[in-house]
Amino acid sequence: MGNYFFKEKEKEMSLVEVNQERVLDVYLNVYSNSSDELIGARIYKKGAVEEYIGTNAGHYSIIIDRNGESDDDDHPVGLEIHLVMKDAMNSIETGFKESERSSNSTKLIRTVKVGKALLIKTKEYVEGDDYDRKAIIGNRFHESFYTFIKEICGGDNSWGRKNNCHNFAKYCLEEELHLKWPETVQSPCDNYPFLLDTLKIQKSASIQTNQSS
Repeated sequence: MGNYFFKEKEKEMSLVEVNQERVLDVYLNVYSNSSDELIGARIYKKGAVEEYIGTNAGHYSIIIDRNGESDDDDHPVGLEIHLVMKDAMNSIETGFKESERSSNSTKLIRTVKVGKALLIKTKEYVEGDDYDRKAIIGNRFHESFYTFIKEICGGDNSWGRKNNCHNFAKYCLEEELHLKWPETVQSPCDNYPFLLDTLKIQKSASIQTNQSS
């Protein structure tokens, strides 16, 4: 009984790379309406801003396909990493989130393959099983989140002009993976930063109203 249990656990943690050519591919994803309801495309589609921004506005994340499981460049599979609001209804404090992505969300409006996460292939990573590799990637970017908050956001963990999912995704790609942000993906965070200040004020006021009612 005991031997069977351990064999099954070994089977679960065994490394299965489906397509070697796609192993460690990195994808940038844009969602049409974020869970925090602050940086969704619908909010930015107003007036003259709408034509320029189009579907470039939304919630941003990156996916690392550690086992080459993606069927094509439009349907990424792997570990998804992003910055989110911990409790969007009651606070603007941000946090780190990682989760397995096995299929496209209905809110995904754009995905771009940006390169490979070759810097992740340390000796420890190469020698690890799938469980180890998932933990290594997750821990690395969890640490990156705290570095991002400290160095880029000046220690401010409240959502705003600097502390948002777009800037964190960009930080992960450029600083952690040494990959280039795709020129085809622009963001209101770059071109209309004042919108984030306005939305932050509105969100904070809404939270205060909810808490006092």
